[in-house]
Amino acid sequence: MQVLKFGGSSLHDADAIRHVAGLIREESARDRILVVCSACGGVTNALVRIVELVRSGQTSRALDEFDALAVRHLEISANLKGVCELPATPSEIHRLMAATQASISGATALTANSEWSDWVLSFGERISVRLVALALNELGIAAKAIDASELIVTNDQFGAASPILDETHARASRNVRPLLQDGIVPVVTGFIGATRDARITTLGRNSSDFSATLLAAAIGADEVSIWTDVDGVFDRDPRNGADTAVFLDELSYEEAINLARSGAKVLHPQTLEPLIGASIPVRIRNTFNPRHTGTWIGPELRSIAV
Repeated sequence: MQVLKFGGSSLHDADAIRHVAGLIREESARDRILVVCSACGGVTNALVRIVELVRSGQTSRALDEFDALAVRHLEISANLKGVCELPATPSEIHRLMAATQASISGATALTANSEWSDWVLSFGERISVRLVALALNELGIAAKAIDASELIVTNDQFGAASPILDETHARASRNVRPLLQDGIVPVVTGFIGATRDARITTLGRNSSDFSATLLAAAIGADEVSIWTDVDGVFDRDPRNGADTAVFLDELSYEEAINLARSGAKVLHPQTLEPLIGASIPVRIRNTFNPRHTGTWIGPELRSIAV
């Protein structure tokens, strides 16, 4: 049983989502799969700006910018369906867009608190999982989009919520395992959770990797694959012109944490915590170079220079 997590750079447009669906299909032919998705590339930043506009009293501009986001997602959906008419978009996507638009429209600088903000920011992940599930179903893979608010239980620290682990494990296992046993691929939102009384929270920016490892521990996955836009972990960021960057094909948890603390681009220590307790390995892989084996991070101790 595997958890596959795809970041926003892997989900930028319809072609990228279709490519990701193909990767998921390959993996699902070999194992039971749970998928975790970020928002499509750039969407969370756009939503943050919309929140800021509302808080500064510029709701009209916020709605204009949300309309542009809505059109982008509608066009992706239409492309995935292989049709030209936007009304063919699944009604669930339309309902989510309408609800978010209404929430933005009804907010004011006084009411746009952190709880409201988390609800609006959740739109990116909530719509991306529906698009990925749509792409999978178009390929003949049974898939179901799931909001992590149904799985990850958190406190009420909106904007930077902490998961309540025992309740998260129980709820995730109860809601996800039957789908996996029936051969259905759950496609789950990263980044978000919910309080015990069902108010949507976010786990903090760039927390979808953490969502994936939380769920992996909850369902007892054998491995987590985090798909991004680089081949794996280097001792420094190769995208910043560091020609001498060294690729690291295997790391222990301890080594990965030390590298992260020294500034290397690797998983945040918080992301690794759920895996360490369960001894679940994680592999960093490149969505756009899927034949590369990536970097494996696990419990065994190895020796590298850090």
